[in-house]
Amino acid sequence: MGKDSFTLLGTAFPCSCGKTHRIRTKRILVGKGVLAHMPGVLRELGFCGKALVLFDDATYEAAGKSVCDLLSRNGFAVIPGLLKKQERFPFLEPDEEARSQVGEFLFHRPDFLVAVGSGVINDLTKFIAHRVGLPYVAVATAPSMDGYVSPGAPMLVGGYKVTYDATPPVALFADTEVLCCAPLSLIQAGFADLVGKITANADWTIRRVLFGEDFCDALWEHTVSFLEALSAHAEGVQQRDEQAITVLTQALIQSGLSMEMIGDSRPASGGEHLIAHHLEMMALHRGMHPSFHGLRVGAATCIVWNLFQRFLAEELPQRGRLKATVDQETLKVHFGPLFPFIEKPAQKKLNILWPEINFSTLKRAVEEKIALLNPLHLLERAGIPTSFETLGFPPVMVREACLFARFLRDRVTLLDLLDHLGALQEFLDTTLSE
Repeated sequence: MGKDSFTLLGTAFPCSCGKTHRIRTKRILVGKGVLAHMPGVLRELGFCGKALVLFDDATYEAAGKSVCDLLSRNGFAVIPGLLKKQERFPFLEPDEEARSQVGEFLFHRPDFLVAVGSGVINDLTKFIAHRVGLPYVAVATAPSMDGYVSPGAPMLVGGYKVTYDATPPVALFADTEVLCCAPLSLIQAGFADLVGKITANADWTIRRVLFGEDFCDALWEHTVSFLEALSAHAEGVQQRDEQAITVLTQALIQSGLSMEMIGDSRPASGGEHLIAHHLEMMALHRGMHPSFHGLRVGAATCIVWNLFQRFLAEELPQRGRLKATVDQETLKVHFGPLFPFIEKPAQKKLNILWPEINFSTLKRAVEEKIALLNPLHLLERAGIPTSFETLGFPPVMVREACLFARFLRDRVTLLDLLDHLGALQEFLDTTLSE
């Protein structure tokens, strides 16, 4: 790949991994005062007519009002779209009700959509824009996640998190004046989400070694670069230092571009994300506050990283289970009404054909990823919780997530490998008690 991916916006290009990558987002502006350039950039990109600007109460105050005024003053017709959360949720969620709200605004026949917000609002806008065939642009209000320019849109469907294919924004505006004022917990969530790339790429490496899955070393090199840059600014994150927030935002965007170039979330999501998703779904079903996605990912990364450390340190025999530790009936009981949503990936997981494992080759490849940085130290330096207990999750719920989250996707992770080797429960007993 060679060049920085920010210079490859809107292009398709060959990579040293042998694949041709593409980036559909055409413009990304990060810096102080970049919102002022928004009307001109939109004109350059061919945008005109009516803009449906989507926001919630918080993001309207953060940037929504400014965006609406700016576009109106510069010849765009603005349709303001205030999205309201359900009473039973602490925040707006990308569920059926929220999607219906966006659908109602479409009766105004906008020419393009503008997402003013972070995770949920961007995902909702991306999902709807893709399905109705309209372009959209994103205005970031918090450096809280890496999905701004990714090709996926996670939605809640019947209480289950489903990630749909979607077209990334044509342009992204990330004004550091806005981002530095975001709630500290959202800033820390973005940092913690990036820390999860360490274990995510280790999981991707497992699949590369054992199943021959495509892996892009060039993207891993980019991941190493932005993680090292983050490490240099960890303390500045909790101080809202402008340079630290800029580095964090650029790293989040780079992670999103990695997903766009590969076409899915492999460079950014592994077992740590599955655990985080599982806890979110179960928390929402039980009426609990799920905390922020990135904070859950950070705590899960600490668990998975410790599991990797033990995997690397111990001699494990080449053996499969004599008897499956989990079967379909167990999954039906655990997931309850959510079971139909996980049935297909669960069947694939229950019927994996494991190859003979060369442990020395596998461990060497995995250790390169795991040895990069210690996620616990990174999170502590940024003042971020490293345990689920601090986030309000009881131990039983965390253990269940570590045991059952792997069935949410058919993508193999360390959790599946340890279960195959008959070591998952034993490793969890030790790790979760530390």
